Amino acid sequence: MDLSRYANVTWPRQRVPRVIHQTYRTYDIPAIWNTSVQSVITMNAGDSKYRRWSHADMDAFVQQHEPHFYRNTFVNYRYDMQRIDSFRYVLMFYLGGIYIDMDNGCHRPLREFVATMEALDPDSPHLALFPAEDTFGVQTDFVVSTAGHPIYKQFISRLSQFNHNFLIHHITILLSAGPLYATFQERFFHQTDKQVVRILDNQIYRSTFWKTNGGTWFGRDTLVILYVFYHRNRILWYSKILAICLAVLFIVIKFYRKW
Repeated sequence: MDLSRYANVTWPRQRVPRVIHQTYRTYDIPAIWNTSVQSVITMNAGDSKYRRWSHADMDAFVQQHEPHFYRNTFVNYRYDMQRIDSFRYVLMFYLGGIYIDMDNGCHRPLREFVATMEALDPDSPHLALFPAEDTFGVQTDFVVSTAGHPIYKQFISRLSQFNHNFLIHHITILLSAGPLYATFQERFFHQTDKQVVRILDNQIYRSTFWKTNGGTWFGRDTLVILYVFYHRNRILWYSKILAICLAVLFIVIKFYRKW
């Protein structure tokens, strides 16, 4: 997506609602996120409205718009993070706009993303944008969409099928409603020129946002997974050394048994 080419485009038929959504347990922002949240509000004050959703707001919204999903899945989720992730999909389908996690701060206004989406597909009534993940798939900490996009209807309709305990807390959240769930659904979504999904290059994403401490839902298993991921080369090297040592030991034992 070439943002510089379309940065100053003003398309007369606006399809993406100019409203930024953020969520938290209450309306009081944790001090650690004051700067990042304020940067989002300040950078986009002239372009977009701002809406903050509490957990009570999210609960009421899902109950109103998706009562069947609410009764059968939403209230039965084991973790709050599953409800937050699934609310995001319901929100984007019914209201659309821009969603940003509170630990994301803005380096620049977000109007470029919206203008680019609308300029690239001027005749499409349904537009959606996800940032690419570093390693695989898409992220959901920043999403942009028109209201009523079919991809979010697909997201909502399949959430109940993925509501399982995948044994590990971190994996359960990622697969049941989080970024891995979104990645799989995006891969299987059938795009047409009337329902477009764009993937934002990770480098452009990183140049637009800065990160503060997040991961409020992380558990001990998450810390183990992150340690393995960030030290995977060292762990692989040690594993190879261990395998060689075990092979040598096996050969030596076998040799002495013959004697």
